[in-house]
Order: sequence, then structure tokens, then C-alpha cells
Amino acid sequence: MSSIDEAPPSRRMRTPNDSPLKVWFLAPLGLWLILLFLLPLLFLLWIGFWRVENFQAIPDFSLSNYTDIFASFFSKSRYGLAMIQSLWVAITTAFFATILSYMVALSIAFAVPARWQRLALLLAIAPFWSSYVLRLYAWQTILSRNGVINSIMRLVGLSDYRIDIIYTQIATRIGLIHYLAPILIVILYVSILAIDRVLIEAARELGCTRWQAFTRVVLPLSRFGLMTAGSFAVIVSLGDALSGNLLGGGAGTSIIGKLPTYASMIMSDYSSSTNLPRTSALATILIAVMVLALAVGFVLADRARRRIG
Repeated sequence: MSSIDEAPPSRRMRTPNDSPLKVWFLAPLGLWLILLFLLPLLFLLWIGFWRVENFQAIPDFSLSNYTDIFASFFSKSRYGLAMIQSLWVAITTAFFATILSYMVALSIAFAVPARWQRLALLLAIAPFWSSYVLRLYAWQTILSRNGVINSIMRLVGLSDYRIDIIYTQIATRIGLIHYLAPILIVILYVSILAIDRVLIEAARELGCTRWQAFTRVVLPLSRFGLMTAGSFAVIVSLGDALSGNLLGGGAGTSIIGKLPTYASMIMSDYSSSTNLPRTSALATILIAVMVLALAVGFVLADRARRRIG
């Protein structure tokens, strides 16, 4: 063993991570997360056990909300079918959003000169600076039956052909992809940028084509970023209700049928009954599914990281 390992802890070389000041620097972040994330989440979970009497929520610890929800989970209320619809929309949206963002990240990393990459990345994430609601209304204008696309098709003599995807789950996915793309591009660009270019050059010198170098070097080494981006996209898509309401019409059609997403159903149930404990219980079930999706994504990403290692 070296002399550094044999030295007592008091004589070892100190690093910035050993400084006691790091606690004070991390304290504001911890306080921020506790006040604006942990406490509201715990309050939401607690309200789910309350009961309602005479149209008033009364603090209690009762499972009546959950028993009532699961008693008709796949029948009258169709919450279970709405959850399946949400999972279907979230998984397919995450797939297409990750693929499109991966292509953009690859283009920035390999096709754009190094001195222009920061500008290209800045332009790629520029839509994130605008309001999400405004972007959804913009897509309404573009995709509606008398919108921009159909108006242009009429002007060029293609009036017999009309794009009619507004108030479908396809429109919901378009809005979600537009929202997710800037974040996913950053995640994937960072993972691609961490790949050692020497490995790619060595593969090329050993006779690999560009496609073989991509499939055997770039793609395996960026698998961790792909898993991370896909997991993030699934979680965000599961909890989103604006795109489903404004572009999907609340109950957009899909191969599963004309069903709303689970988040949209939560919003409509609360607006119609204002039963806060029941709504909190419904939201808690969605959070549990999101945590499960996060756990699956973490396991897949960890496996990808180990393979890279």
C-alpha cells in the first residue's frame, strides 16, 4: 500500500468534497426540495385518506376512497382502462421522442463543427423557453381541420386530401414530443459527448463502415443516456394532462379505443365533483405507477451503465 493509504485520516490530503462548507451550500437546495416537493407530496398522500361528509373534507385515516376506486377500476369508472391508455400513450411517446431527439443529438455532436455546437444546442432547446400552453394552442392552429396545414393543402390544389388528426392521441403525442424534445436532446447530447472519439476512430481504421461504427461503438456507449431519456419521457407523459385535453380532446381515439388518459380523467373528475380526497387518492395511484416506471427505468439504465463500464 502507498504512504497515502497508510496515513491517518487527519493527515490525508483534503479535497473540496471534504470541506464542511458543502453542507451549507447544499442546505438551500435541500430546504427548497423539502418545502416545494416533499411536504406537498406528503400532504397529497395524507388527503387521500380523508373522508367527505356534507360536501366537506374531514381529516381522517380511511381507505374508503381507495376501496371505492378499485371496486370499479375496470368497470363503471374505467380508471383502469384510462391507466392503460396513459401507459400506451406514454411509452409510444417516449419511444418516438427519444428516437427523434437522439437523431438531433447525433447531428449536433458529429455533423456540426465544434465551435458551433453550443449555438446549435441552444437553438435546439429554444422552444423550452416559451410557454407550454402557448405551444399547445399553436399546435391546435396547425393541426385543426381549418388550420395551417389543411389551408396550405387547399392552396396548392390538394383539397381532396385533409389531415384530420386533431383531438386524437396522435395530436397528444405531437404536443408531448414538442415539450420533451429540448430536455431529451440535452440528456442525449451529454451522453454522446462523453464517448471517447478514439474508439470510433479505431473502429474505422479496423475496417468498420460508418453504420458499423455507430451500431458497435456509438449506440452501445450511449445506451445509458437512451435509457435515462426514455424513462424521463415516460414519467412526464404519464403525468401530463394539458396535451391530452387541448390536443387530444380529453378522450382522443387510439387503437385501444376512445378513452381519456388517466391524468385527464383526474382533472375532469375533480372539476365535476370537487371531491378533493378522492382526487388525491387517484393522484396517489398515478404517483405509484410513475414511481414504478422510474424504478424500471433506473434498473435498465444501471444495467446499461454496467455494460459500458
